[in-house]
Amino acid sequence: MLFKYRNDYEKIVMGMLSLSKSSDKTKHLLEEMNWYRNADNRDIYLWKDQFGNWAGIVGIEANPKNVVVRRITLTPDADTIFNEFRILDSVENEYPDQKIMGTFNTQDVISKWELSHEQRQSTNSLR
Repeated sequence: MLFKYRNDYEKIVMGMLSLSKSSDKTKHLLEEMNWYRNADNRDIYLWKDQFGNWAGIVGIEANPKNVVVRRITLTPDADTIFNEFRILDSVENEYPDQKIMGTFNTQDVISKWELSHEQRQSTNSLR
């Protein structure tokens, strides 16, 4: 389940951002947080796993026709492709009329999710 970023989630988000392999400096983390905050079409969502634990974040940039997933970061114990797919399913539910797209860093998981998503829809239509 996704929860839109609020100021009282800042420490949680900073902790999640620090888990990223590419982010290791506090200054960089603060700059990234401000980048999301400073535009109406950019958001960070926190994700709770099936046990109700904060387990990840997703950074998005919403446009009229698409949603660009800029970052997906999961806690070490939740870092699986299946949880990335669950996050993307949640993003799709949040933005049902926009196509989900990725960046250079996120496109691989989005392509895998799209393939899995198509297969799940085909399986469901056969039932």
